[in-house]
Amino acid sequence: SASGVRGMDWDTAIRRLSENGFTAILPNMLWGGVAFYNSRVLPVHADVATDGDQIAACLAACKKYGVQLHVWKVNWNTGHHTSPEFIEKIRAEGRCQSDATGKSEPWLCPSHPANQKLEIDSMLEVAKAYDVDGLHFDYIRYPGDKRCFCAGCRTRFESSIGARIAKWPADGGREGPHNKAWLEWRRSNITTVVKAVSE
Repeated sequence: SASGVRGMDWDTAIRRLSENGFTAILPNMLWGGVAFYNSRVLPVHADVATDGDQIAACLAACKKYGVQLHVWKVNWNTGHHTSPEFIEKIRAEGRCQSDATGKSEPWLCPSHPANQKLEIDSMLEVAKAYDVDGLHFDYIRYPGDKRCFCAGCRTRFESSIGARIAKWPADGGREGPHNKAWLEWRRSNITTVVKAVSE
């Protein structure tokens, strides 16, 4: 977790790992809606005010004991540590994923340009601000074929194919006439973020 091993500070935990042959650690320091360091991009978890910047603390211990630090980022999923205020904000802005019935879920919609920018900027912030050894994507995908069918996805997909969808979202489904284009379009939303971060 972002705070390391319960009951230990980062120095103790990393020292023990190093003594036992570990060469790298992958702590989960940020999600789609929360950061456990002094972020200017994502909402900062309240614990940072009392417990400090967790990337900085972990990195200092890793440098001291020769252990690589690869920061683990959960993409799109806002996470259970995210504040209700942030969820309501992105929901009001039409940035949450929706199922086929229109029910909103607390995941960032991968086709929304502001969400793509948030994912990219948050990962690049870590790479630029900290001398980490790696940055790892997690959930860098849709959570299955049951989401996202928000109004924004419909508009952006229709724009990409240059046609109006008669039966939404069925026409993009397995038996739908736009299934191949729909799947490719979804993949392209994920690729946009990975490519930008990689470059």
